[in-house]
Amino acid sequence: MLEKKISLFYKLLVLFSLLTGIALNIINTQSIISILSYYTLQSNIICFITFAAIIVSIFLKKDYRQSEVYYVVKGGVVICIFITAIMYQIALMPYGFQMDYNFGNRYLANLLVHIISPLLVILDYFIFDCKGKFRWFYPLIWLFIPLNYVIYVYTYSLNGGRFYGIGGSRDFAYIFLDYNQIGYVSVAKFLIAMTIFILAFSYLLVLIDKKLGGLKK
Repeated sequence: MLEKKISLFYKLLVLFSLLTGIALNIINTQSIISILSYYTLQSNIICFITFAAIIVSIFLKKDYRQSEVYYVVKGGVVICIFITAIMYQIALMPYGFQMDYNFGNRYLANLLVHIISPLLVILDYFIFDCKGKFRWFYPLIWLFIPLNYVIYVYTYSLNGGRFYGIGGSRDFAYIFLDYNQIGYVSVAKFLIAMTIFILAFSYLLVLIDKKLGGLKK
């Protein structure tokens, strides 16, 4: 009973962090459509919806952890928010990237959506979820969110959508997706490399999950 209460409190904390980060970005941006078209905000929103659904299930006293769908979804949100955190650290923050540059709370807003909330989401899996539930084909499903974003961002841009952040172009969210600046070949190489990286980390997560599940048994 105590573990369930701690888990619920932690998930409420995760939800609050996600909501605060999302809200700070939305209420201060010059373009809501633009800010919502960044992968960062979309991944945070996906996590927010997932954790809200989990909390509702807890209050309804439904044992969500017995459902295979839960582990497919939970693994997917862990992977999608991990991409947000790691890409920000490696490819964006060193170059002064900002999703928007016209508000005073951008440091806290960036910290929440890129570092604090992703870390809280990932730790929730390691601390509270049952282990040994991930299956080897899950990583192929987990690719859906990041690859779907590529389709989204090109559809958005080619239909007149614009971005207003520092460190990227106005036509595309991130420089590594901008074929006008770096060329089609470079974009293709990045997408292939990113797909391989996501799959590698996903299978590593499945392996860790199975090892932890074996230790518990």
